[in-house]
Amino acid sequence: GTEEACPLIINMHGFGSNALDQQNYSEMDSYAHAENMAVVYPEGINNAWNVGTYWDGNASIDDIGFIDVMIDSIAQNFNIDLDKIYACGMSNGGYMTYELACGLYNKISAFGSVTGNFMLNQNQSCNPDREIPIIHIHGTSDNTVPYNSTFDGSMYVSQSIAFWREFNGLTEEYVNSVPNFDIFDGTTVEDYTYSKDGSTTLFKHLKVIGGGHQWFGSTVADN
Repeated sequence: GTEEACPLIINMHGFGSNALDQQNYSEMDSYAHAENMAVVYPEGINNAWNVGTYWDGNASIDDIGFIDVMIDSIAQNFNIDLDKIYACGMSNGGYMTYELACGLYNKISAFGSVTGNFMLNQNQSCNPDREIPIIHIHGTSDNTVPYNSTFDGSMYVSQSIAFWREFNGLTEEYVNSVPNFDIFDGTTVEDYTYSKDGSTTLFKHLKVIGGGHQWFGSTVADN
């Protein structure tokens, strides 16, 4: 039709979760639809994503290929702005977002991980031919995917920042405090922004001090 092409967000669930739960849990529809953005919630085989960990159980599943084909299918049926496709996810879905940053950067513009780490296996190449914008949101009291350590060989937050800073050449670091709108939830947020002159590419890290394993800001998650 004549309607304007709209951006597409791919929003991926955590381990053991599913598409409908992630749609309800992240509450992204209400945000995105008001901005004329489409959201799709894919569902992984066995309610998991193959991110190369011992715990995901999906070692033989080509989830990068699945997301690749899914984007093509959506673009055939809907008026999607192919220059504005974004991926995000929770936990295992956040790990998967990092997988897509390495493996599907030709179709996805920017990447967001909530409580999910960057699993770069020895046999995996990650050398995109362009800069990769990322936002990573993580709580310091996350007992499922720890903030400052790794149980599965993944890069935890500071290691991922170091990797992508070097990859993107992000020489500048800015730390901003974030207004504490809820003084009763036991958390505060620090905003770390890594950038460089002459580029719009950022790595943003929202460090949720005292935050657990959840999709931050969701009314469902806060209950």
